Amino acid sequence: MLKKYFLITSLIFLLTLAAGCTSSSHLSENYGESYNALFQAQVINADAPENLTPVDGMPGYEAVRIYNDIYLPGVTSQSAGGVKK
Repeated sequence: MLKKYFLITSLIFLLTLAAGCTSSSHLSENYGESYNALFQAQVINADAPENLTPVDGMPGYEAVRIYNDIYLPGVTSQSAGGVKK
């Protein structure tokens, strides 16, 4: 009796598994266009790779100081839920 139930259960499982593999849906030709459009919309300066001049801005030592004094303590003082201790 147990062998019969095991056989029926196994058969149902295999048929269900086989039915899931027979899906004939394919991706449309325009799959991913919305992702690419959103990604391109985020580009601020599309000609930036062509501009090889050095960036004027904050010196490295000042960036390290800000990172160590302001950013790092703020990140490490928060718990996993984002609430300060």
